[in-house]
Amino acid sequence: MQKVRRSNNSREAILDAAQKVAVEKGAGKVSLDSVAKEAGLTKGGVLYNFPSKEALISGMLERLMNTYTPRVAEYSTKLEGQPNPTLQSHFHVTRELEELDHNIPMAILAAAAHNLELLQPLSAEMQRRYTTICNEAGSADEAALLWAAGEGLMLMDILGLLPFDHQKKNQLLETLELKAKGNL
Repeated sequence: MQKVRRSNNSREAILDAAQKVAVEKGAGKVSLDSVAKEAGLTKGGVLYNFPSKEALISGMLERLMNTYTPRVAEYSTKLEGQPNPTLQSHFHVTRELEELDHNIPMAILAAAAHNLELLQPLSAEMQRRYTTICNEAGSADEAALLWAAGEGLMLMDILGLLPFDHQKKNQLLETLELKAKGNL
């Protein structure tokens, strides 16, 4: 009898476990051993899917980008013809993902805590997004400020530095989205 490979399911379970470790113990505590324990696998099972800690953290970041970027593009397409569709989409999807899983951004923190070079794909995506947002705006500077404000809220949240609750943060993101709907 031939064994059925479940590497895709195992891969997702490993990424879920890595994210949980990052959230509960801190991004710096993501290790192959801690993730294997959390996932209920052997270290070899983790290594089969992710041959190094760098590969694991890159996988976390890749999953974040693969979750976020297509949603922004999809929502932006729905807003075609409106002012600042990418900027509006950015705020909308950020709030939407917050409701689905508040812990998704831990992939960024885990990558930064381990090795800043792992953030290169995200940096390239951010540059692309910035260019698109500025190209769509009547005022590139105002659009960039709104975008930076939203990113600042998310970063403060990731670091646990928000001086208010998540409801207020989401309200502020909604306000930014409404501002983006106006002509910048």
